[in-house]
Amino acid sequence: MTKDDEKVVGGAAAVAMLAVGAVISYFLWPVAAPAAVVMTKAPGAAGFLISRAAFLANPKLYFALLRTAGAAAAAAAFAA
Repeated sequence: MTKDDEKVVGGAAAVAMLAVGAVISYFLWPVAAPAAVVMTKAPGAAGFLISRAAFLANPKLYFALLRTAGAAAAAAAFAA
């Protein structure tokens, strides 16, 4: 086997390992991914959904944005 043949075989092996890693990652991603973001209805902003965790972390900021910038801006700031 010549050095050029070795480079081709090594490159093919690297591509194959990359493909196998991509397939494994695709199937294991739901297991390794963080839990889904829990959404809740935005208080004072009919029809908007916001991240519950973000709202519970800083409700004063949400209501300040709601009063000053409006419902759409407050909901956008607290979106997932």
